[in-house]
Amino acid sequence: MDMMIPLGGGNEIGASAYLYFIGGRKILIDYGIRFNNKESFPDLEFLKSLAPEIDAIIITHAHIDHCGAFHIASSLYPDTPVITTFETAELLSLMVEDAIKVRYIGREEESFTEYKLFDEAFLRIERKDFFEPFTFGDIEITLFPAGHILGAASVLFKWDGKSLYHTGDISLKDQFTVKGAVLPDEKVNFLVMESTYYYTDRDGGDETSLVEGVKEIVERKGKILIPVFALGRAQEIISILKEGMMKGEIPPINVYVDGLAREVCNIYEHNIDKEFFNFYIQPAPFYEGLSYEEACEENLREADCIIATSGMLMENTPSYIYGKLIGKRANNGIIFSGYLSEESFGYRLLKEKKKLKNFKCQILKHHLSAHGSGKDLRMIESVLSPDKVILVHGYPSKEKRIRHAANREVVYL
Repeated sequence: MDMMIPLGGGNEIGASAYLYFIGGRKILIDYGIRFNNKESFPDLEFLKSLAPEIDAIIITHAHIDHCGAFHIASSLYPDTPVITTFETAELLSLMVEDAIKVRYIGREEESFTEYKLFDEAFLRIERKDFFEPFTFGDIEITLFPAGHILGAASVLFKWDGKSLYHTGDISLKDQFTVKGAVLPDEKVNFLVMESTYYYTDRDGGDETSLVEGVKEIVERKGKILIPVFALGRAQEIISILKEGMMKGEIPPINVYVDGLAREVCNIYEHNIDKEFFNFYIQPAPFYEGLSYEEACEENLREADCIIATSGMLMENTPSYIYGKLIGKRANNGIIFSGYLSEESFGYRLLKEKKKLKNFKCQILKHHLSAHGSGKDLRMIESVLSPDKVILVHGYPSKEKRIRHAANREVVYL
């Protein structure tokens, strides 16, 4: 019997992992991590008990909530290929390695085993082009551009006269750095769709208010920190600031990009033939002989704006260190641009600034997202006209969870 079981990323955002039993085959889509340290991974024992063997692991894109533990899952299935796009494979090498490094801060000697698993899993990756079908037994699989970020893929399955489209994280809207998603030009029987903004009226962007916030702080001679996700969000914000300065909407300012975002920009540049750095926007310099905090202080003397990871101001990350420094002065500002998990320091700062006496600066929150709006997600339903819709990757209210799949729930296809 055909079915799908979310091991994570069902009625939550984080730890995405979806096990499919279709056409007599077992296929795992994604295996990410959560943004907390209590239950970081999807249920590994449950996966192994359900599927002692699987035919393929497919990674939709390189955000760590979808790929951050793929090497852990892959270690259980050493003969199983890991399928993804060329761009995602390149980004995985950076993103997952960094996630391991962050997880073992302060206990680096314990990280060797996991790095070894990552190296072994990376050798199992098979890179696929968009729109080029490949098969496992009687199942035909095609990867479609999902928008969202560089290399992101949606997955179309065809088997036994049936079809299923797994969107992964998807956006129909063109961004500065990637075009919007391309949908199959045919009806599908089953649609498994992310629902990040399905239950809201939000659209994907708030570029104007971000530019206005930056301008306001600059004009009062303050310094700015924009915490970012290194992959996707950083490149979009750099592009927004560049355009804002070119149009005269923002005064010319010195911008430093720090943390993992620097390396991600390099991968983007040679894949999309777009330059991110120029006279005004530069990678943050390195300083020999200085501690990292001392280097951040030096950067703040030179730069008007810092773009740094992590986007949630997680402790022990570059943005957290910059945040502590910028927070000391009331004319400075921290501008959040996206999702903040309740476990993050950024969420606490946004909600409880009055309790954090060391943060005197202004705190702004602007909505920028590479996820489809509720309107766009409903458009995908209309275009693909599925017989059954299964929603994942979201937080449904009690009255709206009828079509939503919860973690560990068996969904029959």
